[in-house]
Amino acid sequence: MEAQDILYIQPANRFYRLWRKSRTRFVFAIVIIIIFVKLLLSLDNHSTTDGESINKNTSGRTKLSETATKSNSKYCAEIPIPHQFWAIESNQPAFVDISHAGNVNIGESVCVRVVVPPKTLHASAIGDNPQFAPFPSAPWDSILMDLVGNNTGIYVPVRLQPAADIRNSVHESVHIYEADVVMRDVDFFTPQGYIEYRDAMWNPLDTTPAQPLAMEQIVTSSDMVVNVVDVKKTNIYSLSRYLDLPLCTESDVDGRWVNVADLPFDPSVVPERDDYNRVWLPYTCRLRRISYSEFTQCLIDQYPRLHWYGDSNFRRALRKFVTLGQWCSKPEEMNTSTCLCNDNTEVTEHYNINFRDTTIDMNPVTGGFEPTGNLSAPSAMPSDKARINAFRWGGLTTRNDPPWESYFEKNITEHYGVPDVVIIGLINWDAAYSSYEFFVSQVSRLIDRVASSYPDSTEIIIRNGQHYCCTYDSDAYWSRKFSHLRVRYFSQYLIDMFKQRFGGSRTVRLWDVETIGERRSIEARQFVKKCSANHARAEIIEVENQVLMNSMCNSNADP
Repeated sequence: MEAQDILYIQPANRFYRLWRKSRTRFVFAIVIIIIFVKLLLSLDNHSTTDGESINKNTSGRTKLSETATKSNSKYCAEIPIPHQFWAIESNQPAFVDISHAGNVNIGESVCVRVVVPPKTLHASAIGDNPQFAPFPSAPWDSILMDLVGNNTGIYVPVRLQPAADIRNSVHESVHIYEADVVMRDVDFFTPQGYIEYRDAMWNPLDTTPAQPLAMEQIVTSSDMVVNVVDVKKTNIYSLSRYLDLPLCTESDVDGRWVNVADLPFDPSVVPERDDYNRVWLPYTCRLRRISYSEFTQCLIDQYPRLHWYGDSNFRRALRKFVTLGQWCSKPEEMNTSTCLCNDNTEVTEHYNINFRDTTIDMNPVTGGFEPTGNLSAPSAMPSDKARINAFRWGGLTTRNDPPWESYFEKNITEHYGVPDVVIIGLINWDAAYSSYEFFVSQVSRLIDRVASSYPDSTEIIIRNGQHYCCTYDSDAYWSRKFSHLRVRYFSQYLIDMFKQRFGGSRTVRLWDVETIGERRSIEARQFVKKCSANHARAEIIEVENQVLMNSMCNSNADP
């Protein structure tokens, strides 16, 4: 034995004798060893790139364990997507992942993700001549998703976008979609949703008709519940504080549909309820109930000339204005076909609904009627009325007869006078009949026409398309290509381009009717199955009009 070996053995023997003297020390050492071994095993189990552990639940879907999904961040951009999500095998069910399921304070956001594993490709979606394709930066899959309040019945849409990863552009890949959703109502919210279409079948190309929905329920585990709490008792969105909010002066504010039974105030001070006994309440401002006589007087005082371009949805809104709210206002009328959907054959004494170019003079006592005399002279308009020049068109499609540009070719302001406001309603026909590329080209032409026809003093209000979901148009004659993603992407492009062109030189507003429809319950949205034209029913038209009237007339109103 070497001398150096003796030097090591002797201290070790002394330590051994001392260690044996205490049973307590022995037990303590065993505990330390067990903890150390468990730590090693834990590190081994979490040895993947992002440190996630994968579990299989009873539904067969893959999800992150609780320790892996929790993060200090609540925004999708700051929460890494687990690598295992991208490696999920084909034909597994789609599922929801909410990284901060649990308690969330009022006004905070949660990151909602939906993971869609690939399935066997549809034959029509592959090959050299595909019948379907997404827009640039749009998703392959169309998903309808909401966070639903268990007690309030409030629906919060989850507007999913493809996560920023190149794999989302690959057709055959797993697709991951995400959205940051701001929570403003105290309640337990659970995700509910389904896949409408895969393989870009939500966007038929060329003459391909709209396709039947291939609905797939999205798996949601019981732990994916968002509990919105008001810890500091300072909820600025509380219904008890609603009447303290400033009056709404914009027409694109977010809100929710609240059951009348939950209101802590008289519902007559806000716009009328819908057919589900709910009222539309914005989060950051207050809507008051404005009479149509008051609105007409507001037009006379502030906006005596209006040019209004729109389709049949615009016609239905205009019926309310010209009749001072009397159209479809009686309870016994509300379930008639006219009030529910189709008014295209209903004649009115106020103006000829079949004219593509109509002049209507508005009076706060009698309503709106077509005037007589020289209508082409701008100076001919009486001082005690507001004048609406209404131009009916089918969006920017090729179905217009005459073409939509013909309105601008006759020097529209010289013929009708310079308006204070121009309201432009589009999208419904465009999303139904036009390709996205054609729509983009026509929007550019429209903006040029507006810029050259109207001075900077003319305010522009853009009305977007009606929300569409839950079905497809099977009408062989009309063959509309409606889908909720087509409506959304067309609408967003339109308002973005107008604001980009005119935002610095003139006022451009959005009259957001899409959000009003999108935030209704899924049961209420099913009504479209009874109205293939996707017209809003009379109760919803009333709410949409109130949003516009408040935005135009509240700046000078008493608080």
